[in-house]
Amino acid sequence: MMKGIDMEKSVDVFLYRAGKNENFGEYLLKKVINELGFKCNDYSGVRHLDKKLDYILTGIGGYFNTDIYRQFFENRIEKWYVWGSGVECTPVARHKLPKNILDNKCVITMLRGPLTKEFQGIKDDVLIGDPAYLASYFFKFPKEPKKNVFVQFYKDKIQKKIDGADINLSSLLKAGSFDDQFFNILKNISNANIVLTGSMHIAVAAHSYGVPWAMVSKEHTNLNNEWKWHDTLSAIGIDKKDIRLCNNVKEGFEWWNTVKDKVKPITKEYQEKIKEAFPFK
Repeated sequence: MMKGIDMEKSVDVFLYRAGKNENFGEYLLKKVINELGFKCNDYSGVRHLDKKLDYILTGIGGYFNTDIYRQFFENRIEKWYVWGSGVECTPVARHKLPKNILDNKCVITMLRGPLTKEFQGIKDDVLIGDPAYLASYFFKFPKEPKKNVFVQFYKDKIQKKIDGADINLSSLLKAGSFDDQFFNILKNISNANIVLTGSMHIAVAAHSYGVPWAMVSKEHTNLNNEWKWHDTLSAIGIDKKDIRLCNNVKEGFEWWNTVKDKVKPITKEYQEKIKEAFPFK
């Protein structure tokens, strides 16, 4: 499953948090980069750039805004490679990157969604996508009996119960490290009847495997605040007005059946484009 990583080839990557505090999406990003033949040098909000770098790469995550640039990258990098990043939350004026940064610092090979592209005023024809759509390209599993899977958002404090779920993988997202759990999570997702989740990249991974999925609520938020979901889902044909929260498996299937005919599938051709958009060879 994992091909050999050339220890001479590495990529400087900015994550929200590194190490034990990272989330599933960030870990999936690093595993995908490993499959592309590189190890990752992790930088983050808790491990700042400690020297000036030739570049930084952002992939999965809501980093494509002025706040991140000013706080972490300004005067510390020559180039900012963007491979699937987007704006994190409902954007405000200060998040819009100045034209001189876009023109002189950014090398954009892929953006998370069309809402980010429009907000940042990017006119160039750029691929829209998420590195997590490569999950099914690189990580394949034997067929197992299908189950209804529930994965709660990793920051939720109160444990949810979803009627109709056969397996709850939520505790695996709260582990100190995903090293022992990552492939177990993906194996169950790839063999699911449906995945109900509050984690966007669990949903993205499910979609990569062609598995139906539905969104459940997260604590301290609501659908109107889920700009990153709107950005991501609009890229595959699901509009904001189409999204609703589901409380059980039955509601999840009912919702999926209302959108499945308009949803863009993740094809091998599209995955090849995402792979080719990776800015390092």
